[in-house]
Amino acid sequence: MRTSAIITPVLAAGSAASPYFVQLNVLQELCHKACKDNTPVFVPAISYVSLSEVATGQYVATFHIEGVISYLPCNGGCNSKTMNISQDFTIPIASATAPTSVTVTSGVAVNTLIAPPCKNCTREFVSEIPLTITVS
Repeated sequence: MRTSAIITPVLAAGSAASPYFVQLNVLQELCHKACKDNTPVFVPAISYVSLSEVATGQYVATFHIEGVISYLPCNGGCNSKTMNISQDFTIPIASATAPTSVTVTSGVAVNTLIAPPCKNCTREFVSEIPLTITVS
């Protein structure tokens, strides 16, 4: 079983300058199978960690996501299960001048479970979180 989430930031079409609009996709394999009809609760906090220069005009911003997925397992009655997500992820930034400030604001997470056709239980949790990243 995969223990860390797969986190994929996707820059929105047309977002070419600060503030950048990014859709953050978080894919996490749950410890227990969950019923696809019961959407898990996940309200993560996202924070800026650091900025590193990787080449002239090219930077990598490191962010941290922290939150708890709460879900009902299949055939598990009313006892909810939880799974923590606490990890860093990076987003590349191009800038002609060295940035002095980076801020991130997250929107409302949209959570779902991905189940194969004709299956009621799954371990695949997905959260899509809109981010606004301001670089100056």
